Amino acid sequence: MSLLEVKNLKVHFHDAAPDRFAVDGVSFTMEEGDILGLVGESGTGKTVTSMCIGGLLPREKADTEGSITLGGTEIFDCTQKELNRILGNEMAIVFQEPMTSFNPVYRIGRQVGESLYVHGKGLSKDQKKELVLKAMQDAGLPNAEEVYRKYPHELSGGMLQRAMIAAAIVTKPKLLLADEITTALDVSMQARILDRLKRLNRKDKVAILFISHDLHVVNRLCRHVIVMQRGKIVEKGLTKEVFENPQHTYTKQLIAAIPSRNRRSRD
Repeated sequence: MSLLEVKNLKVHFHDAAPDRFAVDGVSFTMEEGDILGLVGESGTGKTVTSMCIGGLLPREKADTEGSITLGGTEIFDCTQKELNRILGNEMAIVFQEPMTSFNPVYRIGRQVGESLYVHGKGLSKDQKKELVLKAMQDAGLPNAEEVYRKYPHELSGGMLQRAMIAAAIVTKPKLLLADEITTALDVSMQARILDRLKRLNRKDKVAILFISHDLHVVNRLCRHVIVMQRGKIVEKGLTKEVFENPQHTYTKQLIAAIPSRNRRSRD
């Protein structure tokens, strides 16, 4: 059984034209320990797909068809209580905007360990802190004990992004959804984040769905890639093969738009 299986996913927002689907017949699978890139321009359906997988798409705003199963559990059939159990435990999400994702009045350590209050019942306060510090170290935060006591405004954007990764992995999920998490970072910080994601994948076998419009970053991180255009998958396969020998015109145009100095093989 695949870890994640998406079958013929369709999403139609109520305020869109009847024939306009945000996601239109998307299907793919992910195995344990896989790293899959989901790429395309803004508005191609990448984030909507990830929101459906995470159970975050407001059901009152859109109609959905198809199936999404995580470890055999149908996401569309889950109640909110069941989704709360899955999120932060079996599956975690890292968003693009770390500056707005943290509550400014609470210390970083408390917010990184928030999911342990739901999924870590039976753990002592000291055990929870130990897990939080370990997650912060795994996410590449230096001086974890010191950062634990700081407030969000005392950290840089790159450190906040790593704190978000720590919050996502503190319960050791099987699947990590990473949505444009390197977009606002400089090149050196991007490299550090990618390095941490690779280490988490190798060490803990965390499967990563990496959503991005940055093909250079995807080429460095992902083993497989899916290219989306107007809500549909137009190409998918091993990242190296797709990038070296693209078959679809849209994929060729995306790759042609990469600055030549960044056209490197994946690390």
